[in-house]
Amino acid sequence: MDYSLKNIRIAGTGSAVPDKIVTNQDIIDSGVDTDDTWIRETLGIRERRVAVNESASDLAARAGLAALENAGIDKEEVSLIVLATYTPDRKAPSTACLAKHKMGISNLCPAFDIVAICSGFMYSLAIAANMIRSGAHKNALVIASDVTSSLIDWKRRDCVFFGDGAGAVLLTASDYENSLFEARIFSDTNFTDGFTVYEGDNSFTMDGGSVYEAATSVLPGSIVSVLMRCGLSEEDITWVVPHQPAIRALKKMAERLGIPFEKVCHNMERYANTCGATIPLLLDELNREGKLKKDDLIAFAGVGAGWTFGAALYRWH
Repeated sequence: MDYSLKNIRIAGTGSAVPDKIVTNQDIIDSGVDTDDTWIRETLGIRERRVAVNESASDLAARAGLAALENAGIDKEEVSLIVLATYTPDRKAPSTACLAKHKMGISNLCPAFDIVAICSGFMYSLAIAANMIRSGAHKNALVIASDVTSSLIDWKRRDCVFFGDGAGAVLLTASDYENSLFEARIFSDTNFTDGFTVYEGDNSFTMDGGSVYEAATSVLPGSIVSVLMRCGLSEEDITWVVPHQPAIRALKKMAERLGIPFEKVCHNMERYANTCGATIPLLLDELNREGKLKKDDLIAFAGVGAGWTFGAALYRWH
């Protein structure tokens, strides 16, 4: 086994969302006291996808297979599966193992779950990338899948924030001379109840103000910390592919980074906040639309309950 330090390549991307669309007006018509204009202008959301008889492992399997197809890699060549979810199908076995089975991967590669809520993909990406860099694994499938609708109280106003979905990337080792991957992940447990599911509750509780303050602070801060480690500056960034908490939070993030908002990618208008899946789902859209060019410097960043947060830089190739 080759344990020499290697670079990382995102060889393929994939995503999956449920068919059912729930618009802002659908939620208002159901009796929730909210306003379409406020949702669109403050959150940037018009609609979201909601799973019907689909689990996190169902969506994860679809996204994972799409990433493998995009990479042109046979599923039996996968040597590691890391899956981020906070809405597991059940307590045991792991959603990663269930998704592996549904993808029809029969080899004995390890598969395990990560729980870091909305920054779950950042945690999973950092872990899988470092395992490939070490030479311990060759092809790692990193998936984030959340069915947040299963934890929503559809009578409360905060139901408008969220949607269901999954995204995936297939990581391989790279010998490209200009490749770059650097990631940092963190946690700050001084405020654990900004977004939480209390013992015995069937739905989550969210402190919107605290979530906004955390997002507008740690998202730019995490990106800057990785830029500094790489000897780069904000001006070097081609695209920011961030978690999708709210359009207002992303605009504030861009302002604090000192970059044009046009560099900040988003799709929350169609999918809302799909939690851990937001970053890989968005990345897959950008990839398939041909918007990512060789040597583009991409900044990823996410923040989730805990607080958990992190950022990564990746040079597209």
